[in-house]
Amino acid sequence: MWLYGAAGAGKSAIAHTLAEICETCGWLVASFFFWKTASERNNANRFVATIAHQIALTIPASRELIAAAVDYNPFIFEQSIEVQLSKLIIEPLEQLVSAGIIFDISPFVIIIDGLDECQGEDVQSGIVKSLVAAFRHSSLRIRIRILIASRPEVHLQSTFNPTSMQPHLSRLALSDEYSPDEDICRFLEDSFDKIRREHPLASYIPASWPSTDVLRELTQKSSGQFIFASTTIKYIGGDPHQLPHRRLDVIRRLQPPKGEKDMPYAELNSLYHHVLSNVDNIEALKLVLGILIIVNQEAGAVEMCTPEDVDKFLFWERGETRACLSQLASVIECDAGRTISILHASLSDFLLDPSRSHQFYLSRESVLGDSASLGLRHLRQQEHYNYSVSILPSGELIL
Repeated sequence: MWLYGAAGAGKSAIAHTLAEICETCGWLVASFFFWKTASERNNANRFVATIAHQIALTIPASRELIAAAVDYNPFIFEQSIEVQLSKLIIEPLEQLVSAGIIFDISPFVIIIDGLDECQGEDVQSGIVKSLVAAFRHSSLRIRIRILIASRPEVHLQSTFNPTSMQPHLSRLALSDEYSPDEDICRFLEDSFDKIRREHPLASYIPASWPSTDVLRELTQKSSGQFIFASTTIKYIGGDPHQLPHRRLDVIRRLQPPKGEKDMPYAELNSLYHHVLSNVDNIEALKLVLGILIIVNQEAGAVEMCTPEDVDKFLFWERGETRACLSQLASVIECDAGRTISILHASLSDFLLDPSRSHQFYLSRESVLGDSASLGLRHLRQQEHYNYSVSILPSGELIL
């Protein structure tokens, strides 16, 4: 099963919870959680070795067989993932099944989370293809259940699409269909209640804090993604020496942060920097994002909402906007003929704040200036006028 959703949608929380449930039921044989900032977990070097080690612990009878495979070929971990899977996992388990040592009909569950955080798109796709190839013709295929959680990156969509994989694959998208706002609001309510009860400075927190309107505001700002809500709660209640209600005011921009080290959105900043750093043509992307975030939302233009509209405005070939945004599938939804949707409302705040976005910063003046030039170019194509142009501080274009 491929569990996919936007960045910060809660995939890892679900994967961890399922791992706990499966372990309690005796189904979990192994799990691997990729993590981009951990050197031992952001690549595939230890992937099969870790799974094999966990299987040896979960199914003690497999230990000698796995060790024998390593003794027979000490260079096994330098071979392909498919070979490693076959020699260290599939063949030992098949031997145990054939010998009648494993006869329970319960499933073997393997959980792989954060596949998109493994270094190298080819490596990510290779892991999926190797798992399919290794288990497809094995007698274990009716017993093995593999859950892979990741963002819906374009290369992974392509990897999971071949018709040969469809009989073996099910998909589950974390979308608005599951009413995430209700869950996020409940999470915020419970978390604030815990802060009011357990924070060292709880006696200074107003009894009615926070108001229903503030809870609604934070829920809407989360845009259905748990990462904003969880980051907010970690910041508000995470420092025993700071007043939680004052920190909530910082989140709501009613008060400034206390110094440079007071960073309310450190986790979100890291996420957005990671996503944007993988973009090939960042300048072209900033042109598109400037239109979506500044021209559309701040200057009041609502016409450029589909990728085709943006293509026309930028004098690009049809399909270039969609191609440009394809590397941001985890934070922006962009389908041909449909409105472009920014999945994270907080992305705009990030890009418009130079202290957070750094090299990805969108300057309002620059974006409006570029848009004005493009607008004049469109006018020139229609009529020949003599005119001058200026941009007011409000963003209005004066001809």
